[in-house]
Amino acid sequence: MAKKERAGTAQAAERQRERAKNTAAEARAKSAAREARYMSAKTRGMQQKAQAKRG
Repeated sequence: MAKKERAGTAQAAERQRERAKNTAAEARAKSAAREARYMSAKTRGMQQKAQAKRG
C-alpha cells in the first residue's frame, strides 16, 4: 500500500512539473507575440514618417 501511495505522489509531482513547463512556454509565446506586434507597429510608424517627409 505504501509503495502505491509513493508512486502516486511521484506521478502527481511529474504532472505538476509538466503543467509548470506548459505555462512557462505559453508565457514565453505570449510575450514573443507581443514583441512582434510592438515591432511591426514601430516599423509601420517609421514608414509612415518617412512617407510624410517625402510628401
